[in-house]
Amino acid sequence: MKSRDPEPAAGVLAPRPVQHAGTSRPRPVAGRPSEKFAFECWDDGRLTVNRAFADVLADAGLTTFDSLWSYTGGRVAKNLLRERTTTRIVLPDDGNGPHAAFYLKRHAPPPWKEYVKPLIRLRWPLLGARHEWSAILRFHEIGIATMTPVALGRSGGRSLLLTKAIEGCRKLSDLLAECRGRASSRSSGASASGGDDTPTRPLDSLLRRIAAAARTLHRAGLHHQDFYLTHLLVPEPDDGETLYVIDLGRVRQRRRLASRWIVKDLAQLNYSACGMTESDRRRFLELYLDRPLTAADERPIGRIERKTRAIARHSHKNRL
Repeated sequence: MKSRDPEPAAGVLAPRPVQHAGTSRPRPVAGRPSEKFAFECWDDGRLTVNRAFADVLADAGLTTFDSLWSYTGGRVAKNLLRERTTTRIVLPDDGNGPHAAFYLKRHAPPPWKEYVKPLIRLRWPLLGARHEWSAILRFHEIGIATMTPVALGRSGGRSLLLTKAIEGCRKLSDLLAECRGRASSRSSGASASGGDDTPTRPLDSLLRRIAAAARTLHRAGLHHQDFYLTHLLVPEPDDGETLYVIDLGRVRQRRRLASRWIVKDLAQLNYSACGMTESDRRRFLELYLDRPLTAADERPIGRIERKTRAIARHSHKNRL
């Protein structure tokens, strides 16, 4: 079977991908054992639990799939689809210790159209909690900071995912706009004396972290598909190093990552980078490629810009 995702040609904005053995068909992220976490099976195999949180769940009486599925505490954090909800819950760290926050995503059996739509587009459906669980483990494996997996549950057509909340962080969309605003205020005074548009140190640090995460992701043969700045988090106060990537429900693994998927991820970042100058955007691409831009890069840059405009039209049309 010939690959639908050929290796990017020379001159395309793409890091060299990692080759994966086996089929070249687009597929969900492959599950694999994790060296970072130890897991236990509960409830006759319907619940997989991170051993580090076993006592927390046991103390709260959340030891079965049904107890987690029917949990009524917490507050709804996201409820865009009737068959999928996300709830923020708070549990004691142990019987007497501090409380810890978690996010519980519950997936009811999806309607038939959720299976048919991807198949019509020759894509495998990404449904249920198992896929995001595997993506989280894969991100930890390749060194991209993300959510901590706590529990995965599956029963019939239902599934659930419990992750530890990432606390004390800001969305990168807010932080980057604020950082660019401060830089613009300072550069307006420097421009009269011949100052340039070189990013300030805080902004350059953020660009470096975003570029490193994108490069690592794509080199591993993965693409996010929702790679907007709202899904990137930075600690507050900023430690200058950490960047969390969240919302991994649509991440895909491919044997060879075609340039169109790279373009889509980079265009999503570009679309959500409000307030960034052209200099900032080109600086990001240089950091992503780990080299200066050349004339050969202008064509793929044009593809990113066209895809960015398409995303903008779609978002405006659907009021996203």
